Formats: sequence, structure tokens, C-alpha cells
Amino acid sequence: MINIFLSGGGNEEQTEMIDKEFVKAIDHNKPLLYIPIAMQGEIPYEDCYKWIHSVFNPLGITEIEMWTDLEAKSLEDLRKFSSIYIGGGNTFYLLNTLRETGFDEILKEYTDKKGIVYGGSAGAIIFGRDILTVSHMDPNHTNLKTFEGFNYIDNYSLWCHYETSNDDLIKKYVNKYGYSVIALPEETGIVMNEGGLKVIGSSPAYIFRNSDKYVFEPNGEK
Repeated sequence: MINIFLSGGGNEEQTEMIDKEFVKAIDHNKPLLYIPIAMQGEIPYEDCYKWIHSVFNPLGITEIEMWTDLEAKSLEDLRKFSSIYIGGGNTFYLLNTLRETGFDEILKEYTDKKGIVYGGSAGAIIFGRDILTVSHMDPNHTNLKTFEGFNYIDNYSLWCHYETSNDDLIKKYVNKYGYSVIALPEETGIVMNEGGLKVIGSSPAYIFRNSDKYVFEPNGEK
């Protein structure tokens, strides 16, 4: 059974509730693996590494290893880690790099074998049905031509950094592609595990299906 934590984005104050839930689920005797590659060309990896420590050190996670090159990695390489944190940035670049290195298949196998994964923003969106939910804010400077995500959240696409002003864009997306959407504000995340899908945070998530919009309250299960 999968064990995925997905955040709508934001700073460490906004994600604190889902961060704490994630920390409770992982083995503190193993290091956390951090993959910041979606930030390539936007923020230096050294700054990314400082940031991830600022988020998780106060929560008791101090041993963090960062990978910025995913070439020639294997499932066996992941066994020493408690979990994987995939950070935000450009979603097209992230998915393209995962595919080009073959790490997408390793990540899916890890997830299928109950490996714990946390995706923030772009790192969350790739676990949805389709990543074109970011086309309003992320430029596609890659050769990516197909936009299917890993499809781990009940056939929903994921919309991060959600604000009510996005409603028309989301409805156009649903109408154009036929995929339902879970929209996450920056204070909100979802957990997908054997108990189903649960919302965590100080604000609700929203489900867009056909022409309808539904409120998905924190601690409510789907």
C-alpha cells in the first residue's frame, strides 16, 4: 500500500502540520533523502539544502542526504533512507529529468513497495493524473511532449498553490482534458495511505469534478 504525503506548497510555517505528520511516519534512525532538482537554474542547490534543514531540523530530522544527479541510481540505493522528499520548482523539468534518467520507474517501484514519499508543489503534482495543472505558471523549456503523471491519487490531477481566483482556470482544465482535480492551498496537504486519502492543514482542499466544486475538510477522509 502506498504512503504518500503531498503538499500544496508554501513556507515551513504553512506546511508545518503536514510536515509533522510526515515526520511521525518515518524512521528517525535512517537519513531522509532530499531531491531538489525541480529548482535547477532557479535556486542554488546549496540554498535548497539549507532550506530543507531549516524545515526538518526543528522537527527532529537532522540527517538529510541530497541527490542532484539521478543517473544510474537503483532501488537498492534507496533502502538506506527513511523516506524521500521531492521539492518544488519547475514541474516540467522535474518530470522530464525523472524520465530521462529512468528514476521515474525506480520512484514508482519504491512507492509501490511502501516507501514513504513527500512531494511539495512540483514534487506533489507529478503524483497526479496529469501535470498540465501547472501550465499557467511553469514554462516548459524541456522536450517533454506527454504530460501524464504517476497517477497515484485516484485518477485526480493535483493543483498546488490554490487560490479561489484559480477556479475558472481549473474548470477550463477539467473541461478540456476531462480529468478531475484536487486543489491544495499552500496551508494544505493530503496523505494517501492504507486509510485512504486524508486532508491535513489549516484550510480545506477542493475537488473539481465535471462542473462541480466540493469542499474537502481537513481530517476528512475520501
